[in-house]
Amino acid sequence: MIRNLTFAGAVLLFSVASMVPAGMAGAADLDHKKLAKQVAVVVAPAYPDLPLGKVSCPKKIKRAVGAITTCVADAGGLALEMKVTQTDKKGNVTIESTQAVIPKGAIEAFIAANATLPVTADCGPEPYLVRPPGTPVACTARFTDGTTQQVSVTVTDVAGNVMILQVT
Repeated sequence: MIRNLTFAGAVLLFSVASMVPAGMAGAADLDHKKLAKQVAVVVAPAYPDLPLGKVSCPKKIKRAVGAITTCVADAGGLALEMKVTQTDKKGNVTIESTQAVIPKGAIEAFIAANATLPVTADCGPEPYLVRPPGTPVACTARFTDGTTQQVSVTVTDVAGNVMILQVT
């Protein structure tokens, strides 16, 4: 059976319409430093448990309605990719995540809760899993008798929903 998991409060989806101008570096370019600050304003409150480090955006970003660029925010050592879309000629942008940031323990608990027998799940050493939608996560379910099964969990969206696809 395929089930979905939603992390209430643990993961935030933001398709934030940050309609703040990214500034002007030149008539044809956005100011990458101002854009990085705008991305930081969106990322910091979305992931309050992860300390925000440097945000990097490309240095040359042509000003064009509908143009898309990717900025990367360091949040607690995780590289979070943020899609930035220009909404008008003034340099206003929307900022949205391209990945889910999921606490590893939440996926492990989800697997255990959906097993037919008591299991302990292990999805690797990292405390958070950062994955774009459609990406599988390989976990191991260990039963009390010592046997194991491999569990393939797939991230379904940037909000952190997952579903169990396969158990082998």
